[in-house]
Amino acid sequence: MCLICQKKRRETISLLETLGLLKQKHQTICEQCATQFASITLSCSGCGRQQEHNELCYDCCRWQNQGQLLLTHQALYVYNDAMHDYMQRYKFNGEYALRHVFNRQLIQAVQNIEIDLVVPIPVSQYTLLTRGFNQTLGLFEGLRYQQLLSVSQAKKTDQSRFNRQKRLTREQPFVIANHTSLSGKSVLLIDDVYTTGRTLYYAAELIYTLGAKNVKSLSLAR
Repeated sequence: MCLICQKKRRETISLLETLGLLKQKHQTICEQCATQFASITLSCSGCGRQQEHNELCYDCCRWQNQGQLLLTHQALYVYNDAMHDYMQRYKFNGEYALRHVFNRQLIQAVQNIEIDLVVPIPVSQYTLLTRGFNQTLGLFEGLRYQQLLSVSQAKKTDQSRFNRQKRLTREQPFVIANHTSLSGKSVLLIDDVYTTGRTLYYAAELIYTLGAKNVKSLSLAR
């Protein structure tokens, strides 16, 4: 059954799969629903924004001018209407089963990046109590990670309530939860959605203070 539309799916199994010579692909959603999500093909080399070339976009040039080390962020999908509806159901309506939809793709994406460890963006204790889960950990379920950061305040306003300007100017929301030496290591930050990049850059700043050699980031959508 499709996790998005709940309709029964018809799976076509090839002869090689039937004979056990090729591993079966277990799709979580139907083809009709899958076509509603737009994969990012060509993007900005700094933030992963879908565009017609891979040169730095205006926002990343601005980050560079402010002295930021770019994250060379990667995202799998454009944040279109289908992704907005998906995140609304998964993240805010609590349809936790939807974490399976993109899980295999996200795990594969991480495996294709040369890094030493993975660090997820944390959520506040208030969010855990009200939502019941960390949406990023759900999306990347099964992936090994280190929880090096935590939210500095007990109750953090959800970013979706902020406009662009407030997101860019808000104070550092994180603190180091585990003072582990990352000397010479490459770190991958993972999150659900990249909007302005402010959250990931705040996290990267703290990771660099632990001695990391470089910090990259990955999200489901951009």
